[in-house]
Amino acid sequence: MSNASAIKVTSHVGRDILASAAHFKTEASVAWEYVANSLQYIDSGVQPRVQVFVRQRQREIEFRDNGRGMDSDDLQHFFTMHAENLDRRAGQPGRGKFGTGKSAAFGIANILRVDTRRNGLRNVTELRRETIDVSDGKSVPVDWLIRNEATDFPNGTTVTVSDIVLDRINTASIIEYIERHLSAFRYRRPEVAVNDYVCSYREISVAKTSTFRPTAQQAQKIGDVELVIKVAQAPLSEEDQGVLITAGPGNLVAKECAGLEKKEFGNYLFGEVDVPALETADSPIQPYDSTRSMQLNPRHPVAAALLSFIGSRLEEVRQDLLRDAKEARKSEQARRLALEAKQIAEIINRDFNDVRQRLHEIRSASARPGSTEATFGDALTGGAEPETWIAGEQEPGRLPKTGRGETSGGGVGREAPKVTTKGLRDDVGTDSVDPMGGSGTRNSRPKGGFAVAYRNLGKEEGRSKYDAVSLTILINLDHPVVKAALGDGNVQDTAFRRLSYEIAFGEYAMALGYEVCRQDPNIPGDDLLYEVRTSLNRISTAAAPLYR
Repeated sequence: MSNASAIKVTSHVGRDILASAAHFKTEASVAWEYVANSLQYIDSGVQPRVQVFVRQRQREIEFRDNGRGMDSDDLQHFFTMHAENLDRRAGQPGRGKFGTGKSAAFGIANILRVDTRRNGLRNVTELRRETIDVSDGKSVPVDWLIRNEATDFPNGTTVTVSDIVLDRINTASIIEYIERHLSAFRYRRPEVAVNDYVCSYREISVAKTSTFRPTAQQAQKIGDVELVIKVAQAPLSEEDQGVLITAGPGNLVAKECAGLEKKEFGNYLFGEVDVPALETADSPIQPYDSTRSMQLNPRHPVAAALLSFIGSRLEEVRQDLLRDAKEARKSEQARRLALEAKQIAEIINRDFNDVRQRLHEIRSASARPGSTEATFGDALTGGAEPETWIAGEQEPGRLPKTGRGETSGGGVGREAPKVTTKGLRDDVGTDSVDPMGGSGTRNSRPKGGFAVAYRNLGKEEGRSKYDAVSLTILINLDHPVVKAALGDGNVQDTAFRRLSYEIAFGEYAMALGYEVCRQDPNIPGDDLLYEVRTSLNRISTAAAPLYR
């Protein structure tokens, strides 16, 4: 076959840019793309500094850095789709494996301007969405506004993402995203500011730290890595949960929770592991994709082994937490605290039962006892059985003395059948039980309502915290004011009880506001404040008899 008739693989560059841009759906992901580039591409010995300006009225975000900048040749490479990363070619680990970062701006905006200085020369280029749309597919022209202009300014780059199409730029989400991911670059001591706010890696209060090494068989795939798993003092936000995975210093490629984020104590776990083998393994399958999804590809041999290693160790730590919680419930003070928490929860759930119709879209992530009899206002279906409890780990209760989950002897050659032990939920019980739905499957019928619990969250945490995963209001026994009110441990002390009511009811009002906001993210601030105030006044009035 002659070359003239050969079929060739080609690409429509304009569509390629926009397809890559589609992976950047939020201002936070776009902002981090350019901030991370600024932190990665820095001259030796220079402490990276990045200033981010969010301009609502001008509908633009500007990124200024003191990085190494780009000359005209570097700019051409920057605007080459899927170009090989030059640092990687030189053997330096880092981001930029797929070369799609220049597309990020067009996920939320129509204009990308790059103003860069390197070795005394300044270059300014601009790329517009309209130019991409009308391109012939072979290439997309970039406007070169200034080319090789002499300058006294030091190396650095200013990237401006403008004509943003979002209704509103969420500055808070940008800050949160940056702070969460800064840890991957902390060895470089980066300084990043968003408007007047200086971002920092938020140190999470840690209750326990565990270090794990892979087995010999696992190490053959993932290397002799060190996995550090930490237990937070209090439930973590979704952004803070999970194990950060790097493939070389600064090369953050994934964050994995192993599916435990919705299980009890799963949202207390976070950690880190560095696995260079993700980049060096000889496999045609990529360990992660170009979407910056922060997820590993389980089809990749190293990624698969790593996911198994992380998941098993996270579950091991979680099981330890469950056992510790079970032991803690056995003390007399813990039982008294549980009874007090139950009384507060009953008042809260009576109020919640009155407003559940407005919140019918909220769904509980775990079974909880409460005055509401079904999942947030949905009536029990016909034929549903009353709640049944079995031996488990979630709630305090009582079990028959004959044993828990025992197995009876099977016949010769047959496995002994597993017998499920039924029990009763009891706040002063010393055993642990889980709810079982009428179908006989654990947690097959979710229950609704808020729970209240006293926990040691650490003195650095606030008086209380709302765990949105389990709809639980946690009162922090370590907070100085709560600790002082409890004094010598008398749970029935009037000052302690009244403080508990105040904290729980305030957190409940805020929790309702949070859930309303989740349903309607665009609710005006005044309306949200009204909802919170109204809820607080309503629940406080209903609880007046408790203050006598």
